[in-house]
Amino acid sequence: MNNFQNLCIYFILSFTYSFVICQDIPEGRSEHASALINDKLYFFGGVTPTTDTSNEVFYIDLSSTFDILTLPFKKVSIGIPVGVNLATCVSSPDNSAIFLIGGRMTSTSTAIYKFDPINLQWTIPIINGFNSSFIRNEINIVIDGKGKSYIFGGTDTKTGTTTGNGQLFYEMSLFDTASLTWSALTLPTDVLPRIDYTATLLPTGFIIYLGGETRLTPSSASTFTSLNDILIFDIKLLSWSNKTTSGITVQPRYGHSAVLSKDGNIIIFGGARGSAQVYPDLAVLNTNTWIWSVPSNSTVNVPPSLTFHTANLYKIYMIIAFGRKTSQVVVRPYNYSNNIYIFNTATYSWVSSFNEVSQGTPTNSDGAATNKGDLSTDNGNSSTYKIILYLVIGIGCIAFLSGLVVCYKKCYKNRTKIEKNLMSEVSDLHDKERYSNIVI
Repeated sequence: MNNFQNLCIYFILSFTYSFVICQDIPEGRSEHASALINDKLYFFGGVTPTTDTSNEVFYIDLSSTFDILTLPFKKVSIGIPVGVNLATCVSSPDNSAIFLIGGRMTSTSTAIYKFDPINLQWTIPIINGFNSSFIRNEINIVIDGKGKSYIFGGTDTKTGTTTGNGQLFYEMSLFDTASLTWSALTLPTDVLPRIDYTATLLPTGFIIYLGGETRLTPSSASTFTSLNDILIFDIKLLSWSNKTTSGITVQPRYGHSAVLSKDGNIIIFGGARGSAQVYPDLAVLNTNTWIWSVPSNSTVNVPPSLTFHTANLYKIYMIIAFGRKTSQVVVRPYNYSNNIYIFNTATYSWVSSFNEVSQGTPTNSDGAATNKGDLSTDNGNSSTYKIILYLVIGIGCIAFLSGLVVCYKKCYKNRTKIEKNLMSEVSDLHDKERYSNIVI
């Protein structure tokens, strides 16, 4: 009986494990980096509840159907050579490599690593003109179609455990990922450096910098930058300018995200001011009129407010990943998300499932074409059906195995009772025979 019961329990636990546990579900995290290579969205490092500088690498295959309740995370067997948070990364134009740049690393022997997603290899690229003492974190990067990337400002905090405010750098770094060359531009005196901002490249060659923190002087305290005064860098002329916006009031913030939609609008999401939530969570900047607005559809089925998450544009959909859940008041320890949320930038609405289709071409965050894919706008119907189906199958299997256990127990008890009765009858018979043979 014990062996059979153990076998049934084993099957039940195995089913539960494979259904619920046996998935590469990562810890909640924030301050990670992300990059899109073809149909795979990669996530690197970050801060988790168990470490300040994770070296883990995960990805989601966007060529497959999934919903936000059953995320198909896959963990890459080869992690980053160092733990890192608050880094930035960028994909090469030919989708052959991802460059991980800066961040609070557990080792500062180099600030740039190259990841080969095909052979799953990490290398340290040899870059002409690169200063080996380069240390930057709390930065953001954009790349043009020729492989030249731009890194603005940043701070020099060296490790993931350092909490002090480092100096801010008054320069724009230029990294050519095709020729592996590095150069730097000194900022004009009227352009202040920033950290924890967003950078979005328009098709016109303008990089739009939104939000973040700055300092009026190198020794002064940090202040939040206004979202009514937009900082712009022209990658063709290598010149700076400003643009004043109008429309709704968008509170200053840091640790937010931004993507460029197909219609040329910049969509920002999340962020915080200190540790407090900012409003609105999602806002849209029209880059033709420079007017801020909040689409009415975007206020339905909204995810929690997040800070230091990532946002990537795949076709017409903004994919929000991980992040620190931001409340209206300062809350420590922080609550980290391990979820993904999907925003349709065509209908400006939150959706709950992803279905790969054959037509169309997705875009990355700067609007350049990359590959195929699309999402469904079924508002969760398919995910609900899947959950119900999984529950029915799981409950059915457990009920079936439990029934086997009950039946076996009942049969065993009946058999044991019958055997005891037979043994008793045999014993009585033997006694009778023995006594009948006694001579008086």
